[in-house]
Amino acid sequence: MAEPNKFGDVASPQQEEQKLSYLQKLWRFRHYLVVEPILVLYLSVAYWNSIATRNFPLEKACRVNLHFNVPTCIAILDKGNYGIDCDPFEAQLQNVTIQGPTPEELLVDVASPLFNFTVCKAEVQAQKLDADVNGIRSPIGAIFPLIILIFAGGWADKFNKRKPGMIIPIVGEVLQNICQLISAIYFDTISFEFGSYAEVIVPSLFGNTTLFVMSAYSYMTITTPEEDRVFRFGIFSMVVTGLSFVGLLSGSLLTLIGYRNCFILSLVSQILAILYIVFFIKEPKPQTKAKVEPTATAPHTQNQAVDNLAYETTNLDEVPVNKNFQLNPQLTPPRVEPPPVPIRRNLCKELFDPTLLKQLIYFPFAKRENNDRFILLMLILAYFFTVIAPVTEDTYQYLFALKKLGWNGEDYSVYGSVGGGLAVLGTFIGTTIFSKILKISDSIIGMWSSVFITASHFVFAFSINSWMFYLGNVFDMFASLRVIPIKSIGSTIVADDELSKMFSFFGICEPIAGFIFAPIYSLIYTSTIDSFPGAFFLFSNIFIAPNILVFIVIYIAMRRRPVKDNSMELAQKNGQENSGRDNEITHL
Repeated sequence: MAEPNKFGDVASPQQEEQKLSYLQKLWRFRHYLVVEPILVLYLSVAYWNSIATRNFPLEKACRVNLHFNVPTCIAILDKGNYGIDCDPFEAQLQNVTIQGPTPEELLVDVASPLFNFTVCKAEVQAQKLDADVNGIRSPIGAIFPLIILIFAGGWADKFNKRKPGMIIPIVGEVLQNICQLISAIYFDTISFEFGSYAEVIVPSLFGNTTLFVMSAYSYMTITTPEEDRVFRFGIFSMVVTGLSFVGLLSGSLLTLIGYRNCFILSLVSQILAILYIVFFIKEPKPQTKAKVEPTATAPHTQNQAVDNLAYETTNLDEVPVNKNFQLNPQLTPPRVEPPPVPIRRNLCKELFDPTLLKQLIYFPFAKRENNDRFILLMLILAYFFTVIAPVTEDTYQYLFALKKLGWNGEDYSVYGSVGGGLAVLGTFIGTTIFSKILKISDSIIGMWSSVFITASHFVFAFSINSWMFYLGNVFDMFASLRVIPIKSIGSTIVADDELSKMFSFFGICEPIAGFIFAPIYSLIYTSTIDSFPGAFFLFSNIFIAPNILVFIVIYIAMRRRPVKDNSMELAQKNGQENSGRDNEITHL
């Protein structure tokens, strides 16, 4: 509660906020941090299981589909440990087809002179097979989240329900891990396509991580004041990127407990995440903006009875009195119509209501004040350009590290953890220093991020050794900032009852990007795997670099947008202008 000062005035919330130190402000944020435990239980699985989920399809493709022997298939995942260099065999491996081993290659062992060539051949064939399947499964897996997100945002806004959007994707991950566990138990019987397709398609049937992130951002936006949303989103992003440190354990964990136990551990963690949401997350109440209306009082009552001690002056509105009350001669109570009973419909009809689709399509084109419609369309374009690379690059970046740099799973897990630490640092600099302390606009932060991501992809593409790849990671430290400014700006120009529609529209961009560009990335990688495997990084820059111009346009549009006073500032302004004049006299 605000305390009065020596003059009897009450300190405003803004003044109290300014008195708090940075650590005190951070401590106050603990009440908002209810979503982060879900991240630890749900998304951390992707990091400690990262090497298992990447190596599993490659090893199965090599052993089950291509029929190479076990030593060869183990060696393709750790060429550096075996001292294998594939550069001398590049000419022989040009335009190699997926045909499996020859009878001689089938019998080779580590001591055989043909072993190195066989490993390089098996690696190329397994990676091509994996890339081909990835090019097919990604568009299929993008269709279902697209359909769900079209309706989920409007449904969440209509019924003010965010918890289902966080629970349903985790259920999909549980089922996906069950499929992977079955594939691991029957390793030599079930082909790699079963686990590979299940890994993408089963979670997509339940909205995938995109639905979870949309619901989480919608939940945080409603439960966080507008002036703290950038900082709040930054904390969320830092936790997500900070979880990558768990990836340090992924290689050792796979070596220690194997594929089966990795998938069992994931199942336990995801079930705990579901229980946490059910019992500890409460549905948020939508924030209503207070409307401050000037009170009109008659001139002759302004100073009436000011010297009478039986009266006091307050700022309370006069309680309206019904002067037209009339008793009914028959003394019968007035007839009151009962409120209409809402029509109950089943969940499928409510979720897939065609009006929700109509509202979502109309949402970005609806007429808005000032130039907000143009800004929203630019934000959607920026988000689409932003998510193309993250949605499609990840698989091929790991294959690039195995093929070009000769890394193994542990090498890549260390690299991922270093990248996560740098991303946490970059997010902290962007949200805390740039946004919270220096008050730099969100659009400039978006420009800053796009410039560094563009530079990092040039370094990645031409990396020929480990230190160059790590240098690209340094330039990529602001990658986590690429979506925070977009969502922060959008939350300021969209009404609270449209937030889920906005985040749903942003979420739709991800499956659309996967549907369109996953086959293109697959084709680029399989076509350049022997000559220039980093070509897909340069292809990503075709979309990342123009984002710089998009953020410049957004910056100009936001500068031309008139600044609106919030309700608290408006109340203070009215209080200063009307002090001593709009006070109403009430009887003790």
